[in-house]
Amino acid sequence: MSALVLTACGSSKSSAGGSDTILVWSSSTGPDGQKIQKTIANYNKTKPKYKLKLVTMSGDTFNSKIATGGKSGKGLPDIAMIASEQMKQYVSQGLVQPWDSYLKGTDVKASNYVKAAWNVGTVNGKQYGVPTDIGTWIMYYNKTLVQKYAPHALDDNIVTYDEIKEAGAKAKADKIYATANDWGMQNYSNIYMQLGGKFVTNGKVDVNNKYSYDAIKLMKSLYDSGYMVPKAQDAMKLFSNNKLIFLPEGTWMIGQLDGLKNVQWGATFTPQVDATHVVNGSGAGQFALMKTKPVQSDAKKKGMVKFFSWLQTNQLEWLKSGVNSPSLKMQDDAEYKKMPQYFLISTKQGQNALRIVTEDGVSYAYSEVDARNWDMITGKAPIESTFKTIQQTVDQKMGQ
Repeated sequence: MSALVLTACGSSKSSAGGSDTILVWSSSTGPDGQKIQKTIANYNKTKPKYKLKLVTMSGDTFNSKIATGGKSGKGLPDIAMIASEQMKQYVSQGLVQPWDSYLKGTDVKASNYVKAAWNVGTVNGKQYGVPTDIGTWIMYYNKTLVQKYAPHALDDNIVTYDEIKEAGAKAKADKIYATANDWGMQNYSNIYMQLGGKFVTNGKVDVNNKYSYDAIKLMKSLYDSGYMVPKAQDAMKLFSNNKLIFLPEGTWMIGQLDGLKNVQWGATFTPQVDATHVVNGSGAGQFALMKTKPVQSDAKKKGMVKFFSWLQTNQLEWLKSGVNSPSLKMQDDAEYKKMPQYFLISTKQGQNALRIVTEDGVSYAYSEVDARNWDMITGKAPIESTFKTIQQTVDQKMGQ
């Protein structure tokens, strides 16, 4: 995966602001970015007055370019596809414009979207985001290995960490791993919320607490017992070779898993601390209208809304990447109903388990946990003092 991938046509030069082309930036690279590009290509075939051009790049490059362009308004896209936890941050930094006046009188409105996804874009009573998709941290499982080492774990469609440990104890002698940790922030945040942790206390981001300590301790116990794949980068390889029972991963990996020929796999909720209290961390990406120079014309902004309206019933190609649609109009699509991730959005259990983090500044904590979780899990760094350092870093970035 390259650091910067240009898609659509033409060069990477900005066509934002006064151009008749709507420039969209995304940090979705690889198969998911390709699905988004195909969707946009399908829209452009309808010959709209304002066509879209998608530029995808790595998350680090994306954030750097936004930070640089945000100082002047130049060199920015018309639309940035941002994560749910970034929405309030973009608003507080004055990077984005509200959509409200351009959505008025259209079918791009709250009643046509999954409530939790739409609400992510609502900040201070204004609509700064329109939902792109819903990505969820779930768990894939090897059906053959589950039958051998955890035959009853999925009877209720929920797998607990205790059940993972039981499976790990049985499989260890056969050199089969029970679970993996290839994205530490996701596993940490899900356990944190399952334990009852809140990321903001009295208006301040707070992760230096018992919930954080206990979340990492749980992950460390799996590692220390030999049940967890010891290297994050080996998780998918081992799952592909029938050497891993449970793989916590994002719905966006479904497209890649579909290519596995020698593995019979299924999907369910992310591992749970308590089967009676299911919590599944999700993200609802947002189309954010950037403050560019020159400012986009009203006609161009209405052209963007026209695309959002079209997308409500034409997102199938995009959904093949594994994400769910935030549009209620897509839920009756026959092909969509057959997709593995559909249960998350179509069942009451799935919808009730949905947790979307939107608090301003939590993304800073996520970045720090991502960088340090393996040191804590492997014992290279003490858990409590590391979270003290993480908290100090977050406070500094938040100016607290």
